[in-house]
Amino acid sequence: MVDVDYYSFRQLLKQATDRGGRIETRDTERWNAYIKTHKLNATAARAIAANRFDSPESVIIDLGGEGDGLYVYSDLEEGCLRLVYQS
Repeated sequence: MVDVDYYSFRQLLKQATDRGGRIETRDTERWNAYIKTHKLNATAARAIAANRFDSPESVIIDLGGEGDGLYVYSDLEEGCLRLVYQS
């Protein structure tokens, strides 16, 4: 998990929302497909973020760009983490 500038994340999230690239956990079909395709461990990412934020929320951004991926954020604490695999 890496820190992401909260305000940059909010701009990216707005773009994803406007363009249909925002995937939330309640959209289970799209969420599960993205997680499976990209082999992400959303549970571990959320657990890591829970150590940092009181009420973390998870979202996937899928716009076909380098900003795509799983983010865990807190509006209350104005913080954001992104799941990034190191190779």
